[in-house]
Amino acid sequence: MQTKKGVVIHMLHQKSLSEQAKTRFAILFSTLKIGQLLRNAGIIKSFGPSSLAVFQLLFSLVFEGRNWFRLLESERGTSLPGKDVIYRFLNQGTFAWRKFLHSFSLKIIQHFDSLIASSRTRVFIIDDSVLNRNRSKKAELLARVFDHTTGRFTKGFTMLTLGWSDGFSFAPIDFVMLSSAKLVNRICDMKENLYKRSHGYKRRLEALTRKPDAALGLLQRALSVGFTADFVLMDSWFTQAPLLRQLHAMGLPVIGMIKEMKQRYRLNGKLMTLKELYATLPKNKNNEILGSIITETSCGLPVKLVFVQNRNK
Repeated sequence: MQTKKGVVIHMLHQKSLSEQAKTRFAILFSTLKIGQLLRNAGIIKSFGPSSLAVFQLLFSLVFEGRNWFRLLESERGTSLPGKDVIYRFLNQGTFAWRKFLHSFSLKIIQHFDSLIASSRTRVFIIDDSVLNRNRSKKAELLARVFDHTTGRFTKGFTMLTLGWSDGFSFAPIDFVMLSSAKLVNRICDMKENLYKRSHGYKRRLEALTRKPDAALGLLQRALSVGFTADFVLMDSWFTQAPLLRQLHAMGLPVIGMIKEMKQRYRLNGKLMTLKELYATLPKNKNNEILGSIITETSCGLPVKLVFVQNRNK
């Protein structure tokens, strides 16, 4: 009897947590006016469950730890909309999901700004990661992409992400799912019967752009809708002279890692490599910062190079 009571109490406890989570979701959606943001982005359904109801259902899947297929097989499956409703909602090319994400993130960031000091540094963060789809065969724009982590090609996409941070909180702003601009690396092409003025078609064209151009587009759109930051943080793949010049023209200072390449830096009228510049600095091996120097790129862009220890070695 004690074991059965324990099971009953545990089940009731789990049920109360679920109801509590639903209440919190409802309060969150009401406070952030998610329904209004969806309507402003043209995410509207003409019949059946409302867009807000479908979106809230998909949003809760992350916290339930299951996918849509498993949820339909559960006891709740009989009270849920059919899978066709969900697939049509996710695949609708006229929905402006980017506009919704911008509006949603801007609300979150404005709330963060109200809680932190004005002297705190705000930054944009650009990074990319490989989304593996090794088991896929017919995914639209599926391609062979290079994974810098493993040093190998894999089937999937490159997800380029733009985020905002104040050093404590982080909020995603925008992203681009990149395929391969080279036709030889694309395994599947885009659909042909697409409305050329739809948001879905424009996102597919964007997936075929070069990574530096896509990164520049992410920042331009973020600035145009009201996001602000003091610096742009990037890794060594993006910290190259052409992109640095474009961001400098937009008034965005960059902090990024660099690696030894053919790039030369001008010091006292002489073009030098990174190793040659480091050789001119006084050695200070007791600190993590080994030294720094103010120089400029070969095209005249002023930069400050800071040499630090490699913590991995």
